Amino acid sequence: MEQPSSMGKWTYDVFLSFRGEDTRFGFTGHLYNALRQRGIRTFMDHEELERGEQISATIFKAIEESRMAIVVFSKDYASSTCCLEELLKILDCKKTKKLRVYPIFYNVDPSEIRHQSGSYGEQLANHENKMRYTKEKVKNWRLALHEAANLVGWHHKEGYGYEYELITEIVDKVGISKGKLLTVDKMLVGVEFRIPQIEFRLQISDPAVRMMGICGVGGIGKTTLAQVLYNYISQQFEGSCFLNDVRGNSAKYGLAYLQEAIISDIAGDSTKVVNENQGIPILIRKLQGKRVLLILDNVDKVEQLENLAGECNWFGLGSRIVITSRCKDVLAAHGVENVYDVPKLDNYEAIQLLCSKVTVGPVPDYYYGVWKHAVDCSKGLPLALKYIGSHLLEKMKAVDCNLSETSIEELKIAVERYVDGGEIQSIHKVSYDSLNECEKRIFLDIACFFSGEPLSYVEEILSACGFDPKYSITRLTDRSLLSITPGGSLMMHDNIKDMAMKIVQQESPLHPGERSRLWCPQDVLQVLNENQGTDQIEVMMLVDLPQGNEVLKLSDKAFKDMKNLRILIIKDAVYSGVPQYLSNSLRVLLWSGYPSDCLPLDFLNLPSDCLILNNFKNMECLTKLDFTDCEFLTQVPDISGISDLRILHLDNCINLIKIHDSVGFLGNLEVLTATRCTGLEIIPLTFKLASLRDLSFSECSRLVRFPEILCEIENLHYLNMLQTAIEELPFSIGNLRGLESLNLMECARLDKLPSSIFTLPRLTEIQADSCRRFDISVECENHAQQKLTASSNYVYLYLSSCNLTTEHLVACLSGFASVVYLDISYNNFTVLPACIKECVHLKTILLSNCKQLQDILVIPPKLEHIDALNCTSLTSQSSSVLLNQAFHATGEKTVILPGSRIPEWFDYFSSERSITFWGRGRFPSICVCVSFGMLETPLQHFGVGLRIMINGYKSILSQSCYNWPIETDHVWLFDLTAVVNHKDLVGTFVKSDWNSVEIEMERNGCVMDEHGPTRTMGIVKCYGIHVYRQESKMEDISFTKPIKLQENSTRKRKFWIP
Repeated sequence: MEQPSSMGKWTYDVFLSFRGEDTRFGFTGHLYNALRQRGIRTFMDHEELERGEQISATIFKAIEESRMAIVVFSKDYASSTCCLEELLKILDCKKTKKLRVYPIFYNVDPSEIRHQSGSYGEQLANHENKMRYTKEKVKNWRLALHEAANLVGWHHKEGYGYEYELITEIVDKVGISKGKLLTVDKMLVGVEFRIPQIEFRLQISDPAVRMMGICGVGGIGKTTLAQVLYNYISQQFEGSCFLNDVRGNSAKYGLAYLQEAIISDIAGDSTKVVNENQGIPILIRKLQGKRVLLILDNVDKVEQLENLAGECNWFGLGSRIVITSRCKDVLAAHGVENVYDVPKLDNYEAIQLLCSKVTVGPVPDYYYGVWKHAVDCSKGLPLALKYIGSHLLEKMKAVDCNLSETSIEELKIAVERYVDGGEIQSIHKVSYDSLNECEKRIFLDIACFFSGEPLSYVEEILSACGFDPKYSITRLTDRSLLSITPGGSLMMHDNIKDMAMKIVQQESPLHPGERSRLWCPQDVLQVLNENQGTDQIEVMMLVDLPQGNEVLKLSDKAFKDMKNLRILIIKDAVYSGVPQYLSNSLRVLLWSGYPSDCLPLDFLNLPSDCLILNNFKNMECLTKLDFTDCEFLTQVPDISGISDLRILHLDNCINLIKIHDSVGFLGNLEVLTATRCTGLEIIPLTFKLASLRDLSFSECSRLVRFPEILCEIENLHYLNMLQTAIEELPFSIGNLRGLESLNLMECARLDKLPSSIFTLPRLTEIQADSCRRFDISVECENHAQQKLTASSNYVYLYLSSCNLTTEHLVACLSGFASVVYLDISYNNFTVLPACIKECVHLKTILLSNCKQLQDILVIPPKLEHIDALNCTSLTSQSSSVLLNQAFHATGEKTVILPGSRIPEWFDYFSSERSITFWGRGRFPSICVCVSFGMLETPLQHFGVGLRIMINGYKSILSQSCYNWPIETDHVWLFDLTAVVNHKDLVGTFVKSDWNSVEIEMERNGCVMDEHGPTRTMGIVKCYGIHVYRQESKMEDISFTKPIKLQENSTRKRKFWIP
C-alpha cells in the first residue's frame, strides 16, 4: 500500500505539464527524477496514456495544490487537448492563486507558440475543424499559448547544449525559489524509498507532538536523510531548525550554545543563554506556543536530549522532533520509541551511487569488475562508496580512462585490503594516501582539532603555521575528505575523523608523548604531569577535562623537550606550576587561565611583562588581541603602537577598570567587545573608529558614560549596551549611520535619548525595556543648526516597564511616526495619545498590564493586533472603541482586553465548551470572540490552543498556542485567519453538501514561566461568531443543523437498527 505523503502549505512544489509521447521517457522523465532527488515534491501525471483526451479532476486539484508549474512545450504539445486544458488551468491559478509558471521550450521556437505558426498552427487548426470544440474554446487555447510564450523560462535547442546542464539549472532555480534549504548532494540514491517511510512514521497531520529517531552505523546516511527530510517538510511548520553535529558542537561550545542556536533559528532572536540550566525555561517559553520542526543530528548522550528537547510539552501542538544517532540506547533512555533503522544500500543502489561518482564519459567494460568488487567490500555503506568513487575518478582522469588490466587487479587488491572485516576507516585512507605531506598535516590538524570550526578561523591558524590553507582545503574537499557548510564551517564525517585519529595513535600506540598530535585529556595530562613530551609533538589541545580535576600539577619543564610544538591550546585548566620553557616553534598560543602574569624569559625574546600589556611599541603587525576571561587584566594601556589592530576582545575581564583613550583612535579596529566586565568604569572619551562593525559593552554595570562619536561609522549594525549604568547617549550617536538595532534594555539610569536618534537612516529597532527613567529629548542639545525630522524608517520599539507618561509617549510617537510594532506594556500613562492615529504603519501595539490606562480614543488605520491584557482601568468607552464593529469589519484583527460580554453585533453565541456552525461552498470569513475568566485565585494562567474540527474528523490547529496570566475576566476577539493559516481552511469543505465546523479552545495543561511549570486555571465562559457579509453569503451558513443533514442522520440511524 502506498504510504501517505506529508500535507502542508502546498501538496506539491512543482507541477509538470508536458506531452507524454514527446518527452515522458526522455527530458521530462530526467527532470522529474532530478527534482525528486533534490527533495522537491513534484507531480507528474503517470496515467496520461490511459486517460486519452479526458482530463481528470485529480490533475486540476494537483495544479491548485502546487507552488509552481513547469510547462514543457515540445513539438506536439498543442496536439493534446489535455495539455491545452492543463495550460488554461495553470494560467488561471497564476492569476487567482499566484502560482509561479516557468515555460521550457524544448526543441521548439517560442515565436512558433506565440504566433501559433508551424506545427502549433497546424494542431490548433485541426482542433478547430473538429465539431466537438467550439471556436471560443480554441480561441482560449490560442490566448493561453500566446501568454505562456511571453513568460520567462528556458529554451533548449537540439545541438546547442547538454540537457543535463539545463536540468541542473532548472533544479537549482526551483530549489532557490522554494526557500531556505539545506545543501545536499545533487546525486542521491535510495532517498525516494526511505523518505516516505520516515514521513509515514512521523504522521505529520497528527496534532500530537512526536519524537522520532533515525539510527544506523556511521556513514549509513543518517544525516543526509535528515537533511532531505528537512527540505521536504520544513515549510509546513511555523519554525524549523536543523542542529548539525550535536555531539561535536556540544563538546566544543557547550549545550547552552546549542540552545541559543535553536532559539535563533526558530524564534528569530539572539537571546543569550548563560548555561544549559538557565536555557531550558527560555527554550520552553520560546517554543511552547509554536508548531516546530527540530532535527538534532548526531546525538550521543542523554543529557544532550534532556537539555535540547527534554519533553514533548516543551513544543507546540503538531511539532516534530527528529534525532539522528548511532546510539539506540540513548534514544531509549529518553523515551524515544519510534525509531527508523536506516538500511544499507542494496547492490543496485550501491552500483548507482558508485557510477554517479566515477562516470565521466565512456568507460571500459573491465571497470565494472572493480566497481562490483568495491560494492561487495563496502557492505552497502554510502560513505564508503562515495570515497572509493572519488579515488577511482581521480585514477581514471590520470590515465585517460585506459588503466591496464594489471592496474585494475592491483586496485582490486588494494580495495580488498582497505575494506577487510568491516573496517570502514581503511576505505577513507585510500583518499588520505593520495595527499602530499603538507596536505596530510593539514588534514590531520583539522580532523583532530578543528572540525566544525569556522573556515576563517582555521585558515588563520594554518596560515600562522606557514601553510597555504586555501589550496589545501580545496584539495581536501575535492577528495571528499572535508566539506564546507553554507554557514562557512568545516565539517568532517565521524568515520573520517576516526580514521585520522587512528593514524596519529598508530604513530606510537603505547607512548602518547611520541605522537604528533594530542587531543585526548588523559594523554595530555599524562605527558604534562610526567614530563613525557618529545620533539614529535606538533599540536596539543586540552579543552575537555574529565570531571573532578580541579587544580593540576604542572612541572616547570613540561614543555622543555617539545621543540616542534607549533599549536598549544589549553582552556579551563587550573595549574599550580608555571612553565619555564615554551617552544620557539609556537605559532598559535591560546591558554585561558595561564598560571602566571609573564611568559618564559627566552620565549620569543619578548619582555617579561608583556602579558600585563606594558609594552606594545614593537607590535605593528598584531591584528587580534583576545583577553576573554583574563582575571589579571585591570586596565588596557596605551596601545596606539598597534595601528593595525582589528579585533580586541575583553569579555568577562571582571577586574578590568579602564580602557585607554588610544583605543578610540585605532582606525583599523573592527571589533571591540567588553561584555560582562562588571568593574569597567572608564572607556575612551571619544571614538574615531571608522572601521568598527561590532561593539558591545553589555552588562558592564558600572559604566556610566558613552563616548562621543567623532566620525561617521557605516558598518556598525548592532549596538549592545544591555544592563549598563549609562545616563545618556551623546548627540553624536547620529554618526552611527549604519546602526540598525540598539539594545538599551535594563539601563536603569538612562533618562533620555538624543533627538539625533531620529536621523539614523537604517535604524529599525530600539530595545529599551526596563529603562525606568526613560525619556526622549525633543531639543537639539546645542545642535540647533541641525534640522531634525521624524524618522521615516519602519521601526520596532520595545519600551515596556519604562515608567512612560503620556507626555513621553507623545514625544516618542512624534519622532517615530513610522513605527510598525510598539511594546509599551507595564507603563503608567493614563491616556493613549491621539497622535497615535498619525502612526499609519502601526500594526501591533502591546499595552498589557498598563494598570492606569483609562482612555483609548482613536486607533491607527492599519492596526491589526492590540493586547490590553490586565488593563483594568479602561473605561467602557475605550472598550467600545476596541470592540467596535467598524474597526473589525475589514478582518485580520485580534484584540484582547478586560471584560466578560461578547459584543451584541455578533451573530451567534454559545456557552457550551465549544461553538458549532454549518457551512457550504467555501469556508466563510468569520470573526470569533471568546470570553474567558478565572476560578478563584488572584493570578491565573489561561493557556490554550485553538482547534477547528471539520465534519467531526479533520482537525486544524492554530499556528500558535497562547498563555496569558490574567487578573480578571477577559474577551479575546479575532479574525479566524489571524490565528489559523488560511490555506489550511481552503478546500476543507465538501462543496456539494453542508459541513459542520466546531471551534474549541483547548487547554495546554501547563505553561512555563521564570518560576517553572504553572498549571493553567482559566476557563472559557462563552463563544461568539460573526460572519463578514462582504466576503461570505449568509445563505451558505447556518447556526442550527440544516434539515437535510437531520434527514440524512435519521436515515442512517434507521439503517443500523437491527
